[in-house]
Amino acid sequence: MELLPNGSGEHNRLVPYDQNPLIVESGRAYPSEGAAAEEPSGRFKLGQLLRRYWLLLLVFVILGAAGGFATVVLSSPSYRARLLLEVQPASAGFGKVAVQENSDTSDIAIQTQISILRSGTFLKRGADRLQQDAVPLAPTGRDIFSRLRQRIHPTIQDPLESTRQGLTAAMSTFNAQAVNRTRLIELSCESSSPDVAAQFLNAMAAEYVDYSTRSRMQTAQKTSEWLAASIEDTKTKMQEAEQHVQDFVQASGNIFAGQDATLDDTKLSSLKGDLAKIQADAIVKKTRYELTLKYPPEALGEVLDDAVLRSYQQKINVLKEQKAVLEVKYTPKHEKVREVDAQLASVQKDYQNEITSVVTRIKNDYEAAARQQKLLTDSYNSQAQRVGAQAAKASQYNALRREAETLHQVYQSLLMQQSEAGLSSSVPVNPIQIVEAATAPEFPYKPKPILNLSFGCLLGAVFAAGIVFLRERMDNSIRAPGASRRLFNVPELGVIPNLASDASGRKRWRAAGGGAPLALSGKAEESAVALASWTGGPSSITESFRGTLTSILRNQSDGKAQRTILITSPGPSEGKTTVIQNLGIALAETGRRVVIVDADFRRPNLHRKFSLPNEWGLTDLLADEAALSDARTDRLGTETGVPGLSILANGSATALGQASISRALYSPRLRELFQILTKQYEMVLVDAPPILNVADARIIAPLADALILVLRSGVTDRASAVEAYQRIQDDGLTLLGTVLTDYDVSTDRKRQYYYDYGDPSRA
Repeated sequence: MELLPNGSGEHNRLVPYDQNPLIVESGRAYPSEGAAAEEPSGRFKLGQLLRRYWLLLLVFVILGAAGGFATVVLSSPSYRARLLLEVQPASAGFGKVAVQENSDTSDIAIQTQISILRSGTFLKRGADRLQQDAVPLAPTGRDIFSRLRQRIHPTIQDPLESTRQGLTAAMSTFNAQAVNRTRLIELSCESSSPDVAAQFLNAMAAEYVDYSTRSRMQTAQKTSEWLAASIEDTKTKMQEAEQHVQDFVQASGNIFAGQDATLDDTKLSSLKGDLAKIQADAIVKKTRYELTLKYPPEALGEVLDDAVLRSYQQKINVLKEQKAVLEVKYTPKHEKVREVDAQLASVQKDYQNEITSVVTRIKNDYEAAARQQKLLTDSYNSQAQRVGAQAAKASQYNALRREAETLHQVYQSLLMQQSEAGLSSSVPVNPIQIVEAATAPEFPYKPKPILNLSFGCLLGAVFAAGIVFLRERMDNSIRAPGASRRLFNVPELGVIPNLASDASGRKRWRAAGGGAPLALSGKAEESAVALASWTGGPSSITESFRGTLTSILRNQSDGKAQRTILITSPGPSEGKTTVIQNLGIALAETGRRVVIVDADFRRPNLHRKFSLPNEWGLTDLLADEAALSDARTDRLGTETGVPGLSILANGSATALGQASISRALYSPRLRELFQILTKQYEMVLVDAPPILNVADARIIAPLADALILVLRSGVTDRASAVEAYQRIQDDGLTLLGTVLTDYDVSTDRKRQYYYDYGDPSRA
């Protein structure tokens, strides 16, 4: 956090570092570049831009629509046709003999068909087939675009030339693509003739169906011939292999019990299974026996789960409880206690005997399992040696048998394929079928009038938006309220609206009650409007000035009354004179005695606003040699007709020469004059020249208690406002805030609603 100093050395308020748009340097605050370049948030609102640039947008939309219409009329029409082919599985239609294809195989087959259709050779074959038929001329069309197009560039009348052009366009735009997750292929093309487009696709489809049929028949014939030769050769080899197996079995003494193993192999396999079981059982029993050696018998599962032992434990517990009860009443030598001890000893002995019996059984089981395992291991090893001696014969036998089985399977497969090939060649089924033939389209595929017109309108709107964007970005003027807070971090005391324009196109402020307009030009013929604007009753203008006055009075320090306020602006024609006259009237309404001083020595204008003469004023008081303390009251201010409000005009032009203005501004009489005015009046408002044009405002401002900077919407640019603020800060002046004038309320719905609501003329 940091304290931002004001011109008087005091601190206005606390501002966080991350939110402060000012750069503090040597005890003074300057606007940062980011703050100066910041754009008001409401400036680019869509509604405001539409209301300001609707005519530009309309013109560009009309131009875009005209361009779209021209593209429709000047471009040649193109007709698009489409055709659907179905690629069936190669074995479809053969019943039980059909082979189920997976998705990968189907996708590969479809892509193969598409590649064939797209090949240049096949396109030429389709075009040759089409040229055998007569093709009509492209239709003229009866819609307005077709009639206009015919007038601009008539269609070629030669049928051959029309067909040639249409066919060339169809071949160049031909496309074949698969329909997702189906066995369909879509053929499409574009042509200047709808009939050429449709007939070309039909010719391509018919040619491909014929090509597929011929290829299938030729493939089936070659396959049948190859299968017949392969079957004979495989049959001979299979018979020879079976004879070799039989001869080997007889020579080996028929030791092979089955097709896979000998009798010894079968016995060895049985012993292996029995040995695995007894080994598993021996491991379990050995584990139990080792537990009896490692842990107390009472911790074994067999002991804990034994019903007899549990009954002994229950009896022992009961007898122990009885003994404990008796020992409370009797001594250990008592007859009843000794009787219970005898029973407890007998039961514990039986319990220990039973535990010993359980442990003995576990040991006996383990020893029996170990002996059985040893016997089976010896038998398995003996049988394994016997089988190993016959391994060479078994290997030779298995090799001969597998060769015979393989040849038998190949023979059966070839027989099945021969049957399928014969069935396929005998049934006239074609895997390529035309699902939907191509028809001549009624309307052109392009250009599309609605799309072209819409795109033209959209393009025009985009161009208009670009122009608006560039214009808004290049416009550096302040337009919306809140700019002073973002630029300098100072309060915005008020916003004065602009509600009308005169016949010459100059913006004026007009009272809602029907009063005279408040102009910014300061012409002589627009005099006496200050009083007229307040006589029509409450209006948007008067209420905005009353609100500005409220902000000024609330911003005054509690311990110091700011009675002399200087009002200036960065440049000329920004409304400072209009603001000061209306603030004076608003102050007079509160019962204060107010004087307005016209300190603009070069362009005095304040006296015209109240229709008063400019024969005596500030220049005369500064040029007069008489003491200011002796000046009459009427010399220090002229009544305006508004109770409590007086003005001190600038005075006659001959009182001071142009070269003497600076000397008069620096003279002690000016400070003394302000001191006298603050004693005679409760509030002194000083109308100073623009602060950037001449130095008068900077010379007079230190004599005032505070300063107000007037900014005009759409006229004052941000750079000028920032420069004026920097000069105020450099001079150490106290800036109460800013007033935004000439604000267009038509771009602000909330303010417009309020002004309309409170305007008696709209009732």
